[in-house]
Amino acid sequence: MLRIVTLLAGVLFCSGILQAARGDIVSFTLVETKTAAQLSVETTAATGLPATLFGFQYDISVYKVAYETVDYDGIAPTIATGLVAFPYNYPCPPPMCTYGHGLALKHTEAPSNANNTYGFICKGIAANGYIALAPDYIHMGPDASPGFQAFMHAATEAAATIDLVRATRTYCQNNGIAYNSQLFISGYSQGGHSSMATCKNIQENYPDEFTITAAMPGGGTFDLSGIAADSLASPTRTTGEPHAFCLISRAYYEIYRQELYNIVGYEIPFNDIFKSPYDSLLYLILDAASPFSNVGLLDSIPNRMLEEPFHTEFLTNPDFWMRTFLGYNNLYNWAPQFPMRLFHSDADVENPYPNAVFTLEQMQLNGAPDVELQTVSGFSHPQAGLYHVLALRQWFATFREDCATGSINPTGQLAKATAYPNPFTQTCTIDLTAVHTPVTGWQLYNSSGQRLQAGQLNANSRQITINRTADMEKGVYILMLQGQNGAQMGIPLLAN
Repeated sequence: MLRIVTLLAGVLFCSGILQAARGDIVSFTLVETKTAAQLSVETTAATGLPATLFGFQYDISVYKVAYETVDYDGIAPTIATGLVAFPYNYPCPPPMCTYGHGLALKHTEAPSNANNTYGFICKGIAANGYIALAPDYIHMGPDASPGFQAFMHAATEAAATIDLVRATRTYCQNNGIAYNSQLFISGYSQGGHSSMATCKNIQENYPDEFTITAAMPGGGTFDLSGIAADSLASPTRTTGEPHAFCLISRAYYEIYRQELYNIVGYEIPFNDIFKSPYDSLLYLILDAASPFSNVGLLDSIPNRMLEEPFHTEFLTNPDFWMRTFLGYNNLYNWAPQFPMRLFHSDADVENPYPNAVFTLEQMQLNGAPDVELQTVSGFSHPQAGLYHVLALRQWFATFREDCATGSINPTGQLAKATAYPNPFTQTCTIDLTAVHTPVTGWQLYNSSGQRLQAGQLNANSRQITINRTADMEKGVYILMLQGQNGAQMGIPLLAN
């Protein structure tokens, strides 16, 4: 029988009223335990990729968490949920790593469900030796407080993530679970936006409470009022996610309703934004508790669902109220003071690639000391999401502290190997100059786990060359590096 641990939420007295504090635990419930071998089999079945690529080393325990955070106004308390997974038998206190999930329409698609895509990602991060945390965001997940989804609302995305970290720290302290001071922040798609919001919020408001080790927002939209808005309003842009703009419109319409009234002087009905039948259909599609989710009824060119006056203003007026509200949630105009790697595909049509380039340029102009952009070529938005998970594993490993020495551990040293060009067409070179541990050998696998090439290295080797053979089709390949004492790291290579 699964052990259920329920902790009463901490309380404080304020003006004589009993209130819960942000990050207080409502419940911390064991969902399942998994061995690394079990998780490897399940992940390979789900992705078709060999288990060696993911490098799962640790058995895990997985918990569904309910905790106190704040609602849309940043003041009113609400209960949010999320998933937290712990690695077993990690040889020293592990770091924490958050993962922000992408677009989810239904409560069952939120990470706390554990056995969906986002739950698998959270569990995989834990099996690599992190305490992994995946917030559902407010009003998502079947056990969260009722309300509408605050899609792409930076303040609540950040609050839900930060307060889940607080709740997890409290649980660890109350149950004798050690963790170290390293904190990694990641996420993809909407999770790219939420992870960026979390980083900005921590740096500006909680620098004494949290120290971010490194962050990797992937596939996110950070210039909502500019590049993203122009793309959304395009009369020719086709998308596989027409519900994304519907979610944003509904969220901002509700969250900023009073301000909207102050701007225009009257209550704007929702059907002033969307044409019939979309204006009424959207409330059914966007009801996270409803089984109805036929987004195929929406138009793949989102602007065709909009009423003409709204669309014209949105397209031509930079001061239009919807662009103003989008601007409140922009996340490019600041300077992270910790290592950050943006991640994006140049073929992404859902969240256009120029958004990432613009964000990088703005952050560098603002004086960010260590921000870069990792670009993958030719992959769709969903395809690049899987590669992002592999890439963050490799990059974060370069910062991981070794249990014995406190320096970067041998696996992390192997992760410092860089492949170029990647993606590649004919030849890919792996530079080992930054790897300060002996690399003894390597193997190249295809996505089915078949070994294609292999080699041994001497102590002075600083380079590996991969030559593409006739049987290497376009796709993902895995270069496994071997080091001393059993250390290994899988580096994804993309053949175009």
